Amino acid sequence: MGHEETEPKLDADGLSIHIHEENVLFIVPQENFGDQILRYARSSLYNEAIGSRAVTLGSDGAALGRLQDEVVVDGTIEGEAMDTYQGIVICGCDGDNPLAQDERVARLIRDAHADGKMVASWGNALCALANAGVVKGSRVTGARVCQEDARKAGGKFTSRQIEVAGHLVTAQDESSGMRFGQALVQVMRG
Repeated sequence: MGHEETEPKLDADGLSIHIHEENVLFIVPQENFGDQILRYARSSLYNEAIGSRAVTLGSDGAALGRLQDEVVVDGTIEGEAMDTYQGIVICGCDGDNPLAQDERVARLIRDAHADGKMVASWGNALCALANAGVVKGSRVTGARVCQEDARKAGGKFTSRQIEVAGHLVTAQDESSGMRFGQALVQVMRG
């Protein structure tokens, strides 16, 4: 009996398509998001064979990061459900975060939390977690503009770089990138 090798599936550009058993959904603002921490987070997961899918609220194509990094997103939030994901990461950005008040984002956060899946955010994306009602009784960190929202939602706001509370991971800001990526892996590998 010989060893049978199968050819990897290729995309239209001839690049290998990687199939992951575990996947995390990243919801990215269309512009001014923390591109460095996004790279750290996705790379940390990828190194552990955990896939990721990045979506925006409205348009396909590219999203523009704070440092002018373009990230090609995989689609929009329309039709997304947590059934096929083991976690969700809400991305922070400069200025007002459009994800914080979006009901579709809140629904996905609540669904992930209810199923005990990883829920994570950095910076002002903490407001989205607070508004979704998933921070009650947990130590959380993020941008100071979210401090009051977190407290009103029952969270215990700290000024630490990273907080891990069960399956909830929060990072203060983009400077926490490497630690944030490590914390995501730690929670996913639990």
